[in-house]
Amino acid sequence: MNLDYGIDVAAQSTTDISTIPRRIWGRARQRIANWDLAARADIDSQTGNAARVILDAGNDDLDLKIQLDGNAALATAGRTPADTFALNRIQLVKGLENEEGSRLTVNPRYDMVNREADIVLAWKTGDINVEITASADTQKLKLSKRIDDDNWVSPTVDSKGDVTLEWDHRIDNDSSFTAKIKPQDSVDVKWKDKEWTASVAMPIDGREVSGANVHISREVKF
Repeated sequence: MNLDYGIDVAAQSTTDISTIPRRIWGRARQRIANWDLAARADIDSQTGNAARVILDAGNDDLDLKIQLDGNAALATAGRTPADTFALNRIQLVKGLENEEGSRLTVNPRYDMVNREADIVLAWKTGDINVEITASADTQKLKLSKRIDDDNWVSPTVDSKGDVTLEWDHRIDNDSSFTAKIKPQDSVDVKWKDKEWTASVAMPIDGREVSGANVHISREVKF
């Protein structure tokens, strides 16, 4: 069994060190027969009364993945583990591939909290990817085209008439740049430079950019 764990911290000046950790997480992984199993738990250190739990199971021979997403409240006297766990979301991903290398994935999803279901169909062939997301209320089509080895362009349109254009640029193996434009709504930019990641979200009001939210993070490995 492989174990991973860590702490997400807030970069702030404070004399109360208990407020610095924001999230504590742990993950266990193990292979049984032909199945890769993983369980991850995230606890908000500020509240500490519940954990988000994600259970994954994958089988490469069947080209199948299953994921369960739920919340587990801290056990108290008189309550069993079954009483403290609530399943929020379940999804399944099944892949199918033909002899020419084209690939179809079918991804049904169900939100048990809101009782909403949708399905994602993705088709990849050559330099073109097509993705359809459909629910009872909304349908969305995303078409991705590779321009060259380092650039992808992806327009998206949904049944409500909203349009989004995304550009992905690979700088090198460890760095990339992504820009997403949604007319009359927002412009989002993400720049990853090895361990550093910078994200900028800019809302659009008419023809003007009304403000910008900037987030910068660095991955630290020990």
